[in-house]
Amino acid sequence: MTVDKAKQNEEQIPEMRDDRIAAIQIGEGAVRGRIVRLGPALDEALGGDRYPEPVARLLGEAVLLSALVASSLKFDGRLLVQAHGTNEGAVSLLVAESTSTGHIRAYARYDDTALARVLAAHKTPTARALIGPGTFAMTIDSDIHKERYQGIAAIAGDHLSDAAESYYETSEQIPTKIHLAVGRLQQDGAPHWRGGGLMIQRVAGDETRGDVKESWDHARAVMATLKDIELIDPALPPQRLLYQLFHEQGVRMDTPRTVKAECNCSRARLLETIKTFDQQARKDMLEDGKVTAKCQFCDEEHVFSAKEIGL
Repeated sequence: MTVDKAKQNEEQIPEMRDDRIAAIQIGEGAVRGRIVRLGPALDEALGGDRYPEPVARLLGEAVLLSALVASSLKFDGRLLVQAHGTNEGAVSLLVAESTSTGHIRAYARYDDTALARVLAAHKTPTARALIGPGTFAMTIDSDIHKERYQGIAAIAGDHLSDAAESYYETSEQIPTKIHLAVGRLQQDGAPHWRGGGLMIQRVAGDETRGDVKESWDHARAVMATLKDIELIDPALPPQRLLYQLFHEQGVRMDTPRTVKAECNCSRARLLETIKTFDQQARKDMLEDGKVTAKCQFCDEEHVFSAKEIGL
């Protein structure tokens, strides 16, 4: 896996297929990051036709971003990317969750009337147009420690990646560039969601690396040439894309890890939640002698009888 020469062969970079994520290192280590390519996992997380296309694209960006950041966690836990909208937009809530083990799930809440208004004004609405001048947050939740860490930034720019870059620059003092792409391609006679993301960050200089500014400036300039289609094209594997972009500096990639759509909701957990409500509240939930609860993430319905909820 190690490539020390400035120029290299594509074959020296490990193969990476759909629904995988991997850490990368550019040059002599002055620039590090991660690359993700999602196919069936993203299509399942977005629920196919569950959301209107502009909302699904935005939610897909959140999924990619959560996967990129969660893969860097050094402990068992999860990373939540959230966006809270305002009345100026159409999307009031956006949530994407990725665990350190590569499980993703996502949910969006939007208003149809407001979305029609936004689409009438913007043929291709930006994140700012869809959400409004709301807030962007990344929350790290550890399975070991009870403390949660959250970073917040304003919704600015055309993509969620702009808000994430701003957060890293101002709150973490880590120069960061992120490119996210979400699209729907015809495969096997039907449209399926696909996504790809590349995130690079400048590493602090030391005696070994020396001045990292030149390496960072070069990598950032190369990153600016990246096109959306290159990140999602099934005919352009991620390892070939990395070689095309960074072969002059030299690029290394760790063994890719699997990403899959998986919701941790369960019938038992939902039942326990319902039972925490007082008796009158549980009675109010009944319709035709039963309670129906739906998971916002996976959209699966669970039906409980009055006896099951303790009535």
